[in-house]
Amino acid sequence: MEKKLLAKELLNELESIHSTTLDIIKQADLSIVLCRNLLSKFKKMVLTSDCKDQTKEIEFFKEIKQIPLSNLIYFSDIRSFEAQFPKGNKIIQKQTILKKLNKLNRFFSVNMDFNQYIEQGRMYLDDRYFTRAYFNKFNVTTSKYYYRDPDFSTSHDLLLAKLLANKRFITYLEERLKNLNHRNGSKVNNVLKGFKWTSSKAALVELIYALNHTRSINNGNIELKEIVTRFQEIFDFDLKDFYKTYSEIKARKKSRTKFLDELSTSLLFRMDKDEL
Repeated sequence: MEKKLLAKELLNELESIHSTTLDIIKQADLSIVLCRNLLSKFKKMVLTSDCKDQTKEIEFFKEIKQIPLSNLIYFSDIRSFEAQFPKGNKIIQKQTILKKLNKLNRFFSVNMDFNQYIEQGRMYLDDRYFTRAYFNKFNVTTSKYYYRDPDFSTSHDLLLAKLLANKRFITYLEERLKNLNHRNGSKVNNVLKGFKWTSSKAALVELIYALNHTRSINNGNIELKEIVTRFQEIFDFDLKDFYKTYSEIKARKKSRTKFLDELSTSLLFRMDKDEL
């Protein structure tokens, strides 16, 4: 009963951190400390007690220990992910999230049978999965198993914790992706609403290539395709087959920088007019 109360108390403390700490990395740091402390306390309690009741042992490793252990994995993964998350470049940010989601989905594919066992509420293998008597009866599948204490671990308690944590992490990443897309869309729709490109497609392509070649955007640390994507969003203008358009620009018999020449001429004319 004491272990259940401690686990419940941990959940309340984690919820308090979530509601009072806005910075996600700081939130994760505080949560990790709490989870580690409770696991350490649980370990001392388990090692100093002679647990012969199999039902209670299964309950502890399958349910009670999962609260601090799965949360520890979850917040550790979030902290690692956010600390390495790319800044500024929205396309790379989206790719990073999708790559992580794919990796998590592969985890569930590899552990499909165990996942189904848990999701369907099965119990017929609990004595093998969640008692310490079978700790060494299963093949080691990851180096992490080498560093686990057989007196405080079962063959599948860590796998279950990763299962629970990864499900939450997928939800977190999907929400992250949703917010990223919404933020990008709202900027275009709200800030740049009615902001239209009214010159030709060739003119815009000419401008984009000039900006890219002169490294005028992000000091050149940006792909041409991303610049094109951003200009399409900003001006609500389709630049499909822009490579072909660029080839047509290069093939011009007269000025290949027609639009840029017009910009220069118009600006110089305005400057001369202002001086009159």
